Amino acid sequence: MAALPSSVDTSLNKLKEGAQAWAALPDTERAAVARACRQQLATLDLAWEEDNMKCLGIDPSKRDFYNTLGFDPFLFIATTADRLDKVADFLEGKLKDLSKEAKRQLPESGPLVYAMGGVGQAAPGCEIELWASADQSGEAAQEESEKGASIVLGAGNQNFLTSVDVIERAFRAKECVFLKHHPIRPFMAEAFAHIFAPLAEKGAYAQCLDGDLAGAHEAFICHKSVTHVHMTGSGATHDRIVASLKKAGRADEVAFTSELGCVSPWIICPGTVNDGKWEDAAIEHHTTMLTSAFKSSCSMNCLSPKVLVLPSEELWPQRTAFLAALQKKMAEKPDMPPYYPGAHQRYAAFEKEYSDAQKIEAPPAQPAEEAVKAPYGGQDFKILPSLLVNVGTIGAADCKPYALKTEAFAPVLAIATVDCQSAKEFPMAAAQAVNKHLFGNLSCTMVCPDERDEVLDKALNELDYGCVALNMWVALAYGNAFCVWGAAPGKYTPENPQSGTDFVGNAANVPNVKKGVVTSPFLNKGVAMDKPLPMIVADCLTVLASGKNMVLPRILASSQAEPSAFFREGCLQRMEPRAAV
Repeated sequence: MAALPSSVDTSLNKLKEGAQAWAALPDTERAAVARACRQQLATLDLAWEEDNMKCLGIDPSKRDFYNTLGFDPFLFIATTADRLDKVADFLEGKLKDLSKEAKRQLPESGPLVYAMGGVGQAAPGCEIELWASADQSGEAAQEESEKGASIVLGAGNQNFLTSVDVIERAFRAKECVFLKHHPIRPFMAEAFAHIFAPLAEKGAYAQCLDGDLAGAHEAFICHKSVTHVHMTGSGATHDRIVASLKKAGRADEVAFTSELGCVSPWIICPGTVNDGKWEDAAIEHHTTMLTSAFKSSCSMNCLSPKVLVLPSEELWPQRTAFLAALQKKMAEKPDMPPYYPGAHQRYAAFEKEYSDAQKIEAPPAQPAEEAVKAPYGGQDFKILPSLLVNVGTIGAADCKPYALKTEAFAPVLAIATVDCQSAKEFPMAAAQAVNKHLFGNLSCTMVCPDERDEVLDKALNELDYGCVALNMWVALAYGNAFCVWGAAPGKYTPENPQSGTDFVGNAANVPNVKKGVVTSPFLNKGVAMDKPLPMIVADCLTVLASGKNMVLPRILASSQAEPSAFFREGCLQRMEPRAAV
């Protein structure tokens, strides 16, 4: 085992020394630290965005279709700000009413349903519910254990995932956090150091780059001062951590939580309204939304749609029309570079399994001549077209299940059929099929035109996923800290982790939560994601979310200048020049 560098060893020991004091801090004082971190966003330098774009395979000096230069900082700052705000509200006792009483209970002693309000401006007209076990006796008190350093292993695909993980461990779990940044995101170190400086001043935060470990990853995980590890990543990384802790004899001493992958289903139910016949506008809307969700981040999210679940042509005669519209949308919406290491190899494995797969070419998000050199090992920015693979009928003898059991983390979408003779029974049949045959239990989306009733609620309850979305992409719920994110409870074992264990979110602390459910009207343009967020809008929203002073004059001035004008003074500075909108 490689020796851990002394600087990391010292930091871990110092975190352990202060762990008891941080855990014992009154909640009001901890809330003050959270609010101080929130205020740091107003003075955050966004110079990291140039390297962020290079990491994604985008030339930062040129515009790309998705306006990444404006959108990514907004997403990171808005998500981080919302999490810190709600965590502070909870610690100050302002959220007690939300968890006092359930709105209703599903029949037959089903789960309690807590209404948590709207998803937010990103998803107008959408609501959050937390479904909790009616048996509140299952909420066991946490045992007091030795306090030590809590390692967070940063995510590789989204910057905000890492900030949320740090906030959850430091402020909700009351642990002293040591963050190791992901190998392809070292450029975020200064931003995180700035945001969490108030936490570091309390002796409750430290960080390092992956390279700072000098290959001593095992010694890092198994360090004597570590009492908790949380990771967002792959099952392979999870298994290496489990093996390392067992080898060091620390498996029973170090708590381990994780958010892993999932072959995420996107279920299309014909419904019974209008005898299951959809209007052209409905097909247009839902193929647009599915395409946008699938292509987001080059389909390299743990919640990217990976299996499109459909009824047979006999049950839903519009199946062919839906697939044709989907293929058209995929050919129109630009492709992002496949930035995540190993994407081409994973994609090739699906091509090998499905020799009849269909490739759908689309324009690149940025002209090919603007392509940038891959800055990190294992990256290959050569565009991968969307790959549609037909697995057949789920559970049938001739089903080709590779795509149901293997997460691509690449632009691959499986087309699957659920055998069912009734449109009314299809939601339940589909839920049972994905529960049984698909890998993972993190999140899924169900689309259905019918009014919500007991039948639909039974299907939503049946879906064995930590977060379930009705008529919208489940990703839109992640940014709201009242919802939950993580694998469905009760299925995790170290030997078969599925999508991991433990929730983040639930800022109001509703007891015994089993899943989050987010709902939208069947037709809701606000969640269609049909157009990228305009650069000027993203810039303005970033300033507003950050809490920077003199917001209104800056925004008004920016309307007379190029979109980045108000970033050029003070601390929300970013690179210049930037291409005008």
